[in-house]
Amino acid sequence: MEIRRVFVDKLKIKNGMALLAGPMYKYIVTVLRKAVGERIDLIDGKGYLYRCVINNIKGKELYLQVLDAEHRPEEKRPKVTLCVSPIKGPRMDWLMEKATELGVEKILPVLFKRTVVRFEEKEKEKFDRWRRITIEASRQSGRFTIPEVIEPTPLRGILSHIDHIENRWAFYEREKVRSMKDLIYSQVEGEICIIIGPEGGIEELEIEWLKENGFVTCTLGENIFRSETTPLVILSIILYEYCKR
Repeated sequence: MEIRRVFVDKLKIKNGMALLAGPMYKYIVTVLRKAVGERIDLIDGKGYLYRCVINNIKGKELYLQVLDAEHRPEEKRPKVTLCVSPIKGPRMDWLMEKATELGVEKILPVLFKRTVVRFEEKEKEKFDRWRRITIEASRQSGRFTIPEVIEPTPLRGILSHIDHIENRWAFYEREKVRSMKDLIYSQVEGEICIIIGPEGGIEELEIEWLKENGFVTCTLGENIFRSETTPLVILSIILYEYCKR
């Protein structure tokens, strides 16, 4: 029988027992139909996995006996912050899912001049849905951690989220000389921030601002990729380059 992994945002363990209630109780008991004596694993999104067995179901509370805990060691590949212009419709949902599977550390939707998708207070459900997608994609792909999803931010507001990152790469269709390969082999140790603009492209004034703030422009070559494909090509290259080292 499959042992399911469930993400728990705030996990409290006392005397080797974990107590779950509310949505988590409903999901495990009603949706997964788990009963006393069955195994289930909990992930806290911070790198820990807790192997548990259901000890008791009482009222609307679920008691789990923690059998052991495992911490996923730090991976060799660098942590990547993906700054990407939001895309219309389900294509953005798909991007969130696949970027999570490819190991992205943080996803920051960035609003450029030519970004078509706009966000209002009533559209907060988009952000909440993206968060749920990354949680489920992390579980499906066996990740111990869950990417941080930041609320959509204007371009000039991203610096507070990346001030600790030295490697800053902006993918720009007018760049003809510097390739991603050049950046990978000249990169200093540490995290990477990648910028991918909207379908209409990044405006020249925005590129100038990015360069003034430490970004280096580069190209993926002559091929033209869709907006949701470009980030996945980049993340795949990073995954390949650092897994083979």
